[in-house]
Amino acid sequence: MDTFLKNELLGLLEKARAGNASGDDYARIAAIINADQTGELIAEVDHFLEQQEPVSSPHIDPYDHPYWQQAFQEIISEVRGQKSEIRSLRSEVGSQQSAISNLRSVISRRWWVAASILVLVSMGTYLLVKKNNTPQPLAGPTEILPGKDGAILTLADGSEVLLDTIHNGVVALQGGTTARIVNDTLIYQGRGSQVVYNTMSTPRARKFHVVLPDGTKAWLNSASSIRYPTTFTGNERRVSVTGEVYFEVATQRLRSGLKMPFRVNVNDRAEIEVLGTHFNVKAYENEPVINTTLLEGSIAITLSPKQPAQGGQGKKGQVDNSQRLILKPGQQAQIVVDEKKLAVNEAQATDKAAKTATGREAQPGVFVNSDTDIDRVVAWKNGVFDFNNIAFEDGMHQLERWYNIEVIYENGIPTDVELSGKMTKDVTLNELVIILEKIGVQCRLEGRKLLIQH
Repeated sequence: MDTFLKNELLGLLEKARAGNASGDDYARIAAIINADQTGELIAEVDHFLEQQEPVSSPHIDPYDHPYWQQAFQEIISEVRGQKSEIRSLRSEVGSQQSAISNLRSVISRRWWVAASILVLVSMGTYLLVKKNNTPQPLAGPTEILPGKDGAILTLADGSEVLLDTIHNGVVALQGGTTARIVNDTLIYQGRGSQVVYNTMSTPRARKFHVVLPDGTKAWLNSASSIRYPTTFTGNERRVSVTGEVYFEVATQRLRSGLKMPFRVNVNDRAEIEVLGTHFNVKAYENEPVINTTLLEGSIAITLSPKQPAQGGQGKKGQVDNSQRLILKPGQQAQIVVDEKKLAVNEAQATDKAAKTATGREAQPGVFVNSDTDIDRVVAWKNGVFDFNNIAFEDGMHQLERWYNIEVIYENGIPTDVELSGKMTKDVTLNELVIILEKIGVQCRLEGRKLLIQH
């Protein structure tokens, strides 16, 4: 059994018991259980429930505990039976992946029912406590582990597959194309006759690597996604991304001998056209700028109609959305999507080059930074935090995504603290908090919340 997943599942169940779980938490519970091929995690849920007993609640009285407990147990029993059926079906039908996918969808739906029962718990209508009510000594902060490899793959039929525990093996057969995990990387084999789409999503505290059907490699940072066809046809290749993704685009040629364009839709705000190159896209919704950084080759960026125009006046280093911006290696294009937040981040930034590139004209547009720290841009892909010359809030966003926490500023965002240095991302958050305190950041951990007291 994957100890990390077991601890995560028990933590989420405990969170639901305490009434603090969110919709994402329930979705995560469903995904973890749905991916359990051995039944061991379901057994953990059984054990968890056995250690609980009812307590009266002022919100609703009486609460029919035996009814809901039996309902939850019946769901678990049926899920266990369905998983056994899946294992039998695999040995009997072999390649009939659609039947297996249908059963997976049934299991997923049934676990959503189970999750809805937990929602009742989270609403405060019913509380569960451990049978042993003996007061326990207060413990220190819970150790918050770093993120790891893992993702959710959404198939063409809408079913979801949790990739966290699959290190090698077939994931799905779709339209003649096989999705397979090889050494913790998702790859596609075969050329299908039917064009269907998959979406890979990395939750917080996860990252993953996928090789697309054309051989293009994509690394997803935490809280990111990529949507793509299981086979590329026609005269171009198109994918859509959110969050942060690093690409190494494979060259593919048309019958005419010309290179087949590779186009990336970024949050419906810009399109990147590639002919074969290495580049990084960072486009998180809670950040004011979409950054596209070119390492090798050449790319062209065109603004989406959803991105406000600049009136065509064109300051130095600025383009309007009637132009295609061509980047050279080492350059970074910065598309401003939230000018107010950008002004705050610029006030915190310590990197002079970054200020120069994004500080001209507080209006949505595109700016070019020709003095980009490439190592810092791709540090996440190499398993490193690089806090040199970044805004404090940007650094905290990285921690939120990698450790799946919430950062709360009790006295506003610090403006007199300068983050600096590099460190590997395999440290616990508790260890990182000690480092923050040493550089003058007053903070403390409360559950999965990091409170900045500075």
